[in-house]
Amino acid sequence: MKGGSVRLLERTKNLDTVRCAMNGVQTGDTVLMAVTGTPGMGRSAFLDAVAVHAEQHGFVVRRARGSRLEQGLPLGHPGPARPEATGRPVALLVDDLQRAGEPTLTRLTALLAEPGPGPLLMAVSVCEGEFATEMPGVQEILSAADRVIRMGPLGTEGVRALLGERGIVLADDQVHAWTHATGGNPTLIISLLERLERLERAGRGASACLLDIARAQPAPWSLRSRVAAALTGHPESVGRFAACAALLGGETETHVLARLADLDPVEGDAAARALIRLGWAADRWTPPVLWDCVREAAEEGISLTDRDRLHRRAAELLHASGAPAERVVPHFMEVGPGDWTEAAQVMRETAREVWRGGDDALAIRCLRRALREFPSYSPQRGDLLAALADVERNADTSAMLRHVGQALPLLDAVPERAAVVARVPLTLFLSAPHAASEMLEQAGVGRTEPMVPTAGPMAWAAPKASETSEASGISEASEASELGLRLEARVRLSRLGDPAAQAAAVQRLRALDPERVLDPGPVPGPGTAARRELMAVLVFAGVLGGRLPATEVAARTRWLLEHEPASAASEYTASALTIASAAVAEASEPARCWLDTALETARQRDDRRLRTAVLSWRALTAVHAGRPADAWADAREACATAPDPARDPAGDSLGDHDWLTVLSLTSVAVETGDTWLAERLRDRLAQGQGAGQPVCGLALRVLQIPLTAERELPALAADVRDAARRAEAAGWCNRTLFPVDVWRAPLLLRLGDPEAALRLLARACERARRFGAPAALGRTLRMWGTVVRGRYALSLLAESVAVLRESSNHLELGRSLTAYGNRLRAAGRPGSDEILAEADRIAEATGEAVLRRWNASQPPSPHGAPPCGGVPVAGGLLSDTERRVASLVALGHTNQDAAEALGVTRRAVEKSLTRLYHRLDVDGRAGLVPVVRRMAGRAVFGSGVLAERL
Repeated sequence: MKGGSVRLLERTKNLDTVRCAMNGVQTGDTVLMAVTGTPGMGRSAFLDAVAVHAEQHGFVVRRARGSRLEQGLPLGHPGPARPEATGRPVALLVDDLQRAGEPTLTRLTALLAEPGPGPLLMAVSVCEGEFATEMPGVQEILSAADRVIRMGPLGTEGVRALLGERGIVLADDQVHAWTHATGGNPTLIISLLERLERLERAGRGASACLLDIARAQPAPWSLRSRVAAALTGHPESVGRFAACAALLGGETETHVLARLADLDPVEGDAAARALIRLGWAADRWTPPVLWDCVREAAEEGISLTDRDRLHRRAAELLHASGAPAERVVPHFMEVGPGDWTEAAQVMRETAREVWRGGDDALAIRCLRRALREFPSYSPQRGDLLAALADVERNADTSAMLRHVGQALPLLDAVPERAAVVARVPLTLFLSAPHAASEMLEQAGVGRTEPMVPTAGPMAWAAPKASETSEASGISEASEASELGLRLEARVRLSRLGDPAAQAAAVQRLRALDPERVLDPGPVPGPGTAARRELMAVLVFAGVLGGRLPATEVAARTRWLLEHEPASAASEYTASALTIASAAVAEASEPARCWLDTALETARQRDDRRLRTAVLSWRALTAVHAGRPADAWADAREACATAPDPARDPAGDSLGDHDWLTVLSLTSVAVETGDTWLAERLRDRLAQGQGAGQPVCGLALRVLQIPLTAERELPALAADVRDAARRAEAAGWCNRTLFPVDVWRAPLLLRLGDPEAALRLLARACERARRFGAPAALGRTLRMWGTVVRGRYALSLLAESVAVLRESSNHLELGRSLTAYGNRLRAAGRPGSDEILAEADRIAEATGEAVLRRWNASQPPSPHGAPPCGGVPVAGGLLSDTERRVASLVALGHTNQDAAEALGVTRRAVEKSLTRLYHRLDVDGRAGLVPVVRRMAGRAVFGSGVLAERL
């Protein structure tokens, strides 16, 4: 390879050596100068520069070039070797000396021995690594050289300058990438630039990643011919060794390359040394651009049969040598495993390795390629289908369930089938009851009593590091016991729509853990992951059936969250059940801490679906804890993060597998009255694949309530009722966790049927009393009290206030105090002023939190959600600008800060404050702050279900 068209870069010292040699020649000496270097380093270009300098110094320049076509013949006509009559010195420049024939080498040697009366400068270039370079005649001339100039690779600045000549200016990291990819070889750099020029002429747009684009194009024929020329003359084993190294790609030990090329160790070492002399490091695969070219030539020079054989053999050798999975996979993806008996095991191990590394897509591609090699009845196909389902559990749950169903009939042993079913994410047995029943029946484990199956092989893929059981090294019997607990959890979860199954679950919980977590003594150990998973299912069943009191649910969920690592969070694990149970039992603080850690984990993994799920769970917890500002912010961010079917039809949309996410966001939209959230969630559900599923169908109908015209309300009321019954019958939601009856009450009141609304509220109150969560009971009593009239209403509201004083939900307490105080005042009863004053204090605290959240969202709102829009300060006398100024001042901002935030002058803010003082009848800023905060708090009190009746 020659770099004749390359301008000299970073060669200043070499040119200084040439000038010194010319000075010696002009004093009457004969000087021999050798220019060496590996292929493509610019030897020809350097001789061109020597010719220019020689002419400038008065030399008569004669040029010659060696050629394989002329080997065995004289060197052509280099011109006279003696000084002319004028007495000028001669510069004889011979390029590619190693390609000259034996007569030419003899003539040059004689010329050096007897140069004649005139001064002579002979400069010869020799390509290192070519086979002919080792010829005795070439070595004799090199050994006689007075000066040797070796052309090395370009450094980073030289590469930058060469790119700049073509108008390409890159950042430092990109220049370093070009330098690494080409090894600083000027010819390789120019070949990449030529490929980019061809793309530009073809009218294709440029891209920031020019190096990748250039490497993706075929190497020019000129480069490939020079690569072939560099290998000419070497033993056939060297070319075969180079072709195998190119096909393998990446760093590979020499003995592995030798085995692939069918060479013995001695031949392999000799071939590697021959390539090193050319500057090609086969074991390190450097420079990569050169090896790209060798691979293209090798793949075109062999038959399809040999190509397939080499790829399969390469995969086998790489796997045996312990190469990383990303090196093994491409060879299987290219041709498939073929007849290699260990192919299935290798493919499974490779997929497991890349899956553990976080590359689900590559693992799925690898396993799907392997499946093509086995018939539909093959047991190996069953193993691969189970492996594929395991990888797909977070990427595509529908495909995972389908592949599990296909794998089970192909597996012979019951323990094998049971292990595959146990690896299916837990909550899918709740959201896909029909598929779950089929899987359990095929696995032969459709029972609900405690199960300890016979020990047998577990599923192909061991858990990821974050999911590994604490009990490492457990015995085979313990392993079988763990499998039994996981299967039991799935069986029970698939049958939670049956009231008898809910009752049996509570009995099992008592037997499994007889109240130990409620003891005041030492806290028991965390147990195993399978035991905690089963406990989460049993506690959730107790919540659904209303058979566990809230105090016990809170204690048990607190214990589960303390011992379940948040770093192992997944949207389909038992943690979803635990969070749902903790939210309704008002165990908000441990749930909040656990969710904060899980959210950080999701962000570190860049897991969009998990981030959406955790944000929605945190919003649900905040709603039940009476923190509407936190719930509003998390729900908006979750909805903005969730997949959008309109923009990405191929992506996963929210469906029944995301039942807790859907119902959590629905709860927040209903309780906060956020129209943007309701519309965005409704659009996501309506456009997604789950629009016709029970959970999504229920959410869509609930979200439609405030937007439905009066004439369509009767049909909608019936739809909501039927959807709630279907969802509850499937075990996906219950009226304690998701109070559909409470949400339906306003709809019935709009229809003019207060008696039906009261019946719903009475049943909801009965369930809330049985469960014992103060916030749920107090809210239901308040809503009941706002619908009825007379002394009974006062009695219900008084009880609501009393119950809520035992709760940490201050929002519901403030609402009940407001409703109770207003009713007392309307009835002329004493004590209303004190009650309303307490409600104002709660409103002020609530309003401050809401204002801070509103201010944090202006502008822009996080993660794609729009800014708040409406200012959370009620007041018909105030303009929108006045409400914004009042809100900022209530948070402690100065006039200048408020002006900058609103994009107005400080004088405009001062005028707005003057009007505010007058309209709100307050004395200055100190009086304005608490009033504005109370106004924001009252605005929150007035949002949500039946809050307008306060």
